[in-house]
Order: sequence, then structure tokens, then C-alpha cells
Amino acid sequence: MIRKYIIYILFLLLSTQLAEAEKTHFTIAIDPEYIPFTQKDIDDNPSGLLVDFWNYWAKVNHYVVSYKFYKWEGTLEATKKGEVDFHCGTTKDRDWMYASDKIYEIETSLFTLRNSKISNIRSLRHKRVGIIDSYYGDLVKKATGNSIDVITYDDYQPLVEALKKGKIDALVDDVESVVYYFIKTGQMNQFKQIKDKRLHFYNDIYAICNAKNRPLLKQINAGLKNMRLKKLAQIEKIWLPTVANAFYTKKLKVHSQYTKEEEAWLKKNSISLTGDPQWLPTLLDSGVYHYHGIMGDYLRVIVSNMGSKLKIQPANSWEKILHPENGRYSDVIFGSIDKATKTKLRQKYDFLDAQDFGPMVIVMNKKVRFITNLYDIRTKKIGLLSSQEYTDRICSKYVSYDFTKMQTVPALLDAVKSGEIDAALLSLSKAINFLVEKQYEALDIVGKTDESIYVDTGVVKAKPMLKNIIRKSLISLNTDTKEKILSKWTRRLNYIEKVDYKLTYSVASLLGLLLLSTGYYAYAIRRKHEAVQRMNVKIEHLSKTDDLTGLYNKRAFTQAFERNNDEKKISGLLFIDVDYFKKYNDFYGHMQGDDTLEKIGEQLNSYTSWHRGAYRIGGEEFGIILYDYNKDDALLLAEKLRSEMESLDIVHAQSPYRCITLSIGVSMSEDDSDTKSLYMNADEALYKAKMMGRNTVVLYERERGNAKEK
Repeated sequence: MIRKYIIYILFLLLSTQLAEAEKTHFTIAIDPEYIPFTQKDIDDNPSGLLVDFWNYWAKVNHYVVSYKFYKWEGTLEATKKGEVDFHCGTTKDRDWMYASDKIYEIETSLFTLRNSKISNIRSLRHKRVGIIDSYYGDLVKKATGNSIDVITYDDYQPLVEALKKGKIDALVDDVESVVYYFIKTGQMNQFKQIKDKRLHFYNDIYAICNAKNRPLLKQINAGLKNMRLKKLAQIEKIWLPTVANAFYTKKLKVHSQYTKEEEAWLKKNSISLTGDPQWLPTLLDSGVYHYHGIMGDYLRVIVSNMGSKLKIQPANSWEKILHPENGRYSDVIFGSIDKATKTKLRQKYDFLDAQDFGPMVIVMNKKVRFITNLYDIRTKKIGLLSSQEYTDRICSKYVSYDFTKMQTVPALLDAVKSGEIDAALLSLSKAINFLVEKQYEALDIVGKTDESIYVDTGVVKAKPMLKNIIRKSLISLNTDTKEKILSKWTRRLNYIEKVDYKLTYSVASLLGLLLLSTGYYAYAIRRKHEAVQRMNVKIEHLSKTDDLTGLYNKRAFTQAFERNNDEKKISGLLFIDVDYFKKYNDFYGHMQGDDTLEKIGEQLNSYTSWHRGAYRIGGEEFGIILYDYNKDDALLLAEKLRSEMESLDIVHAQSPYRCITLSIGVSMSEDDSDTKSLYMNADEALYKAKMMGRNTVVLYERERGNAKEK
């Protein structure tokens, strides 16, 4: 009997673990006729605005999505029966449905021929209106007092043809679908949209899942928060280029567009900023302070959106910030602030919503096995930084844990190193900033917690307009931006998995249920292993990616040369330099310079494939490593890059070419040459290209011992 109970309990534990496992693969039901949101491309593959939306959702959350085609009612049935995880729709009122947060908003409107005299919904009385969805017919009848003939069509093609031939006087449908059809068929200039508040309204689109699957809905909503508004507006622009007030485009304008008064204020004023004394190390360069590290880069992104000058006012304590020696308060303060300090600072500052900067990590001796959460170290001595937002929160939540508060990060890490405490809880940015130092090489990040780091932004009360400006600028600091910045700083850190099998063996021998318990703990171990693998892959990717352009960075460039072998041998190298870029930065400003580098990065990224890789190896210097290329193909590629960049016509008033151009040096690998020679030859060819007036391609030819223009 006891054995039966033990088996039953272990079975329940295993079932619970399986139920709590977060999904990573999602199947979505889509209607192939719901243009432009979900449709089939010429190869019968899923495409459309919402397909791109979910692909982006999967990318930022490291998920996988697949699609199944159904007619509209079929998508509902498939979700109800569990054939798919969810579908997208406006209907959410059936008893088996659970709806996500709003993912899109469609606008309903009236369309007529351009020369029509119809000016509003009232002038449609006793006339004929064409629709596709019967839902719109009910709306039109209600708006016109039932004094109208409604004709239903199966598709847009017969609907639009009927309007052109005078069989109907107007059509009613959602703006996005109608405009997309007009653009696709080249008929946009033949029709006009009539906005009438009696008919003009919006329908919301949601992800709809079965009410039995609440954890799935929670996971969908959590993933939606990681999506970048600017990227969503770009996706929308691809499908709806002429819809000025499309959902995400309009939302982006509302959230991030400065008013004329705000723009004028930014032109006239500089902004002083003081960061968290325990978090943001400062560097003194030519008499000017700069914040250094991950958080410093975050601040650069925020300020770059404002186009204003930033003056750093370093302080060694929050007390000095509240009572500055010169009597001048910083315009903006930024950091993880504990409740007591924040209360004092409210005398002078208004605080915006706190920003989530990811999980706290656990730092311990490298010999410690992988830690999945705080519970794993509940019996250990754990160190925390005092005067931080998360300190009181964690201490009050985990009251039975043995916490020790210390004033500085070095004090915490030294205590872990000496064995005074077993572990330190830090933000990932702090851990990275300090663990790269040689004195802490015995320590490493061994896991993460379920607790997040929240950073406060305070704006001085004396400047109320600045508060709204900062709020809009914070929008630029989304998940993608944070991950790009992180890549620059994740150099040597890795999560080391060391599985402890003692628990598995002891349970097996004690209970005599070797097979069942081993299976259960093997599953738990596998979950740890998969989590570690995902984390390693993500950090490895971030550490090789340039934070501004999204290209591979110099670290990845160096590693590519180190991996050069017969299986994938480097055959050529392009060195690329943006001409007169220092003058461009001086004339247009660094924010505009960054935008231009980002555009160049996008251009080069489109050339990345198995046969070539694009890298940013310096400020305005780029490289492309070629595999299986001959000389003619390499020159052809280089010339194509040069001419395409010139044709973009990015204005550069300080260049003799009046636009942004590229100089490119090309070197090809010889049988007896090494990668060092390849590098030096490409560098010499680039130097020659600059000496020849720039905006040109130069090939290094060995037989002549120098570079030659091609």
C-alpha cells in the first residue's frame, strides 16, 4: 500500500513538472483569405501582416511557430478542439474562448468611386451597398434606418468590379483589406474613402485560445510585451504603405513624437544626468565624464532619441544627489533606488514608470553546479547590495533566507571569493562589469532568479516639459535594444552546468523505485540542460553581434579567421570604409551618424549567407569574409556594394560626392598565403582606395606587390 502511495505521489510530481513546462512551439490557425493579415503566397506558404507579426513574436521570445490553413469558421473549431494552440480573430465572446491583449485594430469605412457624389452614410439611402461580411450589412442598415439594399459578395474582385460597373453605389469593409486590394491590383487612384462617424469605427484583433489553457494565454501576453513598437510599425508599413493611420504607425506617433514645444525646448536646453552611484561607473575623457558599461549604453540610446546634449554630473551617493554641493540639481536621475531613498528624492523629482532590466543573477564559485533559482540556495549565506530597489523587496519576500547587506559590488564579490558568504545576487550588468576583471576569475554566474531588476527614472520637478520628453525617449529602450547592448559586454561569461546525481541515486535506493525516480529526475535534469543550452546560445549570439548595426562584431570576425580550415576555407576579404565619416558626424551629429551606420549595416546584412559574412570591425569600418569566391566574383560583389550605397543617395554635404560613399579594399587568398597576409593585403588595398580619391574599389594583386585599382 505504501509503495502505491509513493508511486502515485511521484507520478503527480512528474505530471506537475510537465504541466508547468513552458511551451516553445506554437501552432496557429489562419484563414488564407483574410488579406492582408493572413494569406497564401505564390508558393502556398503562409504570409501576411499577422504572419509577420507572429514570426517576430516568436523571434524575440525564442519560440517556434507553424501555421495551419482553415476557412474562418474552421479556425474557431480547430482552436476549440485543440488541433492548434490559438487563432487570431475579433470574436471573443463564446464561452470556450479566452482572448489575449489586443494585437491589432482594424478600421471600418465606406468606399466609393472617386467621382461619386456620395459624401456620407446618409446619402446612401435607397441605394445599394456591397459587402463581404454580413456583419457590415447590419451596421449599414442600422446607420441608414434600413433604407438601403445590401448585396453580399464572396470576394473582393467581384465586389470591386460591381462598384466600377455601377451595380452598387458603395462598398463597406475594413480599410486595411480594401486598401491592400486596391494597391495590389493598381486601382488605388480610382476610389476614395469616406469617413463618417456613424459608420467609422474599429474592431480589435486578439489571439484566441481555449479557455482550458490559461497558462498559454499568460505566455502569449508575456511575449507580446517584448515586441518593439518601431519594428511592428515597420512590418505594418510593408503591407499597408499608404494607410497613414494604421494601428502601429499611429501608436508609434502618439508614443514617441515630440510636440513643437518639446522640440523647441530640446534645441535650447542641455540635459544634466546623474546615474546610480553604485551602478554606473564613470570615465573621464578630455575633461568630460562619460558613463561606462551596459547601463551607460542604455542611457546613450535614450538620449540619442532626444537630439539634445547630455551633461554627466557624477555623484558618489544618493545623499549628494539630493543635496548637491553646488546647489544645482540634476535634470534626470537614473538607477535602482530603494524605497526610503526614493521617498526623499520625491521632494525634488517626479518618477516615471520603472523599467524592467531583466533578471537578477546568482554569482558563486565556479565549482558550484548550475543553480535554477533562489530556492536551490535557500540554506546558503546570500549577499545583497544595500540601497537598491530590489533589496527590501527580496528580503521581505524570502524572510527565512540568510541575507547579508553590503555597500559595494567589490565588497560582495570579495566576500564570495573568501567564503564569508556563499553567493551574491546582482543585476546582469553589474556582474558583467566586474567579473571580467582578473581578480574575480574564480567566480562566475551560475544561474538566474525569478526576480527582476527595476530601474527608476526621475525628472526634476522644476522642468515639467522634460518629464514627457524623457517618457517618450524611454520607448526606444525595448527588449531588442537591450539585447544588442548586452552583446557588447558578454565577453567571457557563460553558464556552467554541473549536474548533481546524488539526489537521483539516494531517492532510487531509498524508495526502491529506480526506474520511475530516475525517469523523473532525468526529466528535471534534461530541463535544466535545455535551459542552460538556450541561455548559452542566446548569450553566445549576443556576444558576437554589434549593438548598433546588428552585424557580427569584431570578436566574431577574429573567431572566423581562427576557424579558417579546409572544410570552410576563407578565399577572400573585403575591407570597407565609409568615406569622410568623421566630417559627417561633426556636421550632422552622432545621432544621425548612428542612423546612417545602421542603414549601412542593413545593406551589408542583406549580403550575409553561407558564402560570405558581414562584420562591423570598427567605428565606420566593415569587413566581408568570402568563402568559395574567385577574384572576378569578389570584385563584382565589391562594386555592387559600392554602387548600391551611392544610389541610396544619403546626403553628405561635407563629401565631394555630396552623398555617403564607400571605399573598398579587396584581397584574395593564395595557396601559400595565410590569413594574416590576407588581412594586411586587404588593408593595403583599402588604403590605396582612399589615396585614389575614395568611392572606389581596389584589388591587391600579389604579382605586382601592391594594390591595383579595378
